[in-house]
Amino acid sequence: MEKMMDAKQKEHLSELRAKSAEEHEALIRDPKDSETEASFGDRLAEKITGAIATWKFIMIQTGIIVGWTGYNILVKKSAFDPFPFILLNLFLSFQSAYTAPAIMMNQKRQAKNDQIRNEMESDVNVKADLEITRLQEKINQISKEDLAELKKQITTMNNLLEKLTAHQDIKTT
Repeated sequence: MEKMMDAKQKEHLSELRAKSAEEHEALIRDPKDSETEASFGDRLAEKITGAIATWKFIMIQTGIIVGWTGYNILVKKSAFDPFPFILLNLFLSFQSAYTAPAIMMNQKRQAKNDQIRNEMESDVNVKADLEITRLQEKINQISKEDLAELKKQITTMNNLLEKLTAHQDIKTT
């Protein structure tokens, strides 16, 4: 099929293929390789989010809260944070106040990286669609040319057959 293309079409097709190959390689690589450069704040937010989003953190925090409340309930009057555990609530509020923005920063960075990959995937899909469309057009063009050539050959063969039949009719008479 590429034999039927002119030089400009071949060049355009090879450019499309080269660019698509580069983008395919980028999509196949580990997503972390195509991420944007992370600032110190981004790396810190990622570490905080990574530490908080584990069962280990949940179990440690649960242990601290149970120990804190248990100690202060058992000691009663000499407790450093008696019921209703105002100091514990203050610490948990601080933790929430700092971890929520860290989680949101990490999600924002991930969304930006996902958007970059989605745009690359979309570009690859559009280019593949364009190439398929061009190939289909070329196939249709080749089919029309082949069909016209076949019609021409059939007409020539019919003419020859008619001449041959006429010539044999003359001999038999």
